[in-house]
Amino acid sequence: MKPSALASKLCSWRESQASNVNLDKLSGLLATSYGLARPVECQLLRAYTNDVYIVSSPDERFVLKVYGRGWRAESEVRYEVALLRHLSAGGLLIAAPIPSAGGDFVLGIETTGARRHAVLFEYAPGEKPGPPFNPPLYYEFGRAIARMHTLSNGFETEHRRRPLDLIRLIDEPVTQIVPLLQRQDDREFLVDLASRVRDGIFAFAAGGLSWGPIHGDASLDNVHVTADGGVVLYDFDSGGPGWRAADLQGWAANSPEHKRKWDAFRRGYSSIRSLNQADILASPYLTVAWSIWGIKIDLDNRITEQGEARVKEYLHDKVKMLRRDERTLLRDSGPSTETHNSEVGL
Repeated sequence: MKPSALASKLCSWRESQASNVNLDKLSGLLATSYGLARPVECQLLRAYTNDVYIVSSPDERFVLKVYGRGWRAESEVRYEVALLRHLSAGGLLIAAPIPSAGGDFVLGIETTGARRHAVLFEYAPGEKPGPPFNPPLYYEFGRAIARMHTLSNGFETEHRRRPLDLIRLIDEPVTQIVPLLQRQDDREFLVDLASRVRDGIFAFAAGGLSWGPIHGDASLDNVHVTADGGVVLYDFDSGGPGWRAADLQGWAANSPEHKRKWDAFRRGYSSIRSLNQADILASPYLTVAWSIWGIKIDLDNRITEQGEARVKEYLHDKVKMLRRDERTLLRDSGPSTETHNSEVGL
């Protein structure tokens, strides 16, 4: 899928902010902190909420994530590191965090105007999948997500990351977004949509949605596939304690175009971990909730400081997207007390 013009503008703006990092100093810091063989080279891969760099030494490649200013508190970063170490110890294919020579996993990096947290990760084995994204790939993807959910059941840590609950996903974003919308019909639409999504998720949760650590951005954009077909997960930055249904590809739930992918993902998932009807039916609602939360993330981390005109343009684009999602994702998937607790064999 090609990025929209608006997304391209966002990336370009963030890249200009990331350019404030002195790459020579960053390379030297990494060589010293992690004992990497010199010369070490850093190349900006992506600048969005976080800045992501490919780090190359003569014999290895790594990925460095420099967390966005104000995006994650240190305890939240350490939660992610602890979860990944737990999953890796359980045998899940992931890009694991790497400790420094001193044994710490979180590095402090001085950037223009702020000290930011950073974590060095393994470079995920395999390659990013390309089209066609066929059902066998989604079957293996479903198995990988199910393994992640199963392994994370026993995860415990002293570090905390805010739960991805209704307050975080819907209430706070809507309170922030509605006053910024220019049109009354857009304001009414967002309030009504948020109420519908909130009520739906609340009803499903009362019926027994699975809760625990989730990936939070489970898409093929965040996996590599190895030569033998293994699916490697990475980029757990949007994750935390939440409803597991958020990782179930709800964007495809009510799409005839993507039915074979959706069915394959569910079959793969249920070959490892059982699914109940509430999780399946809630997944498109959580997809919409994630889109609402994503608007707040963008406003807080990129859009607002670009000025009023950019905010107006961005929100216009996003309201159009939400109207489309309401039509396609929420049709015929409302709560039903008769199906909440039934398991689904696929």
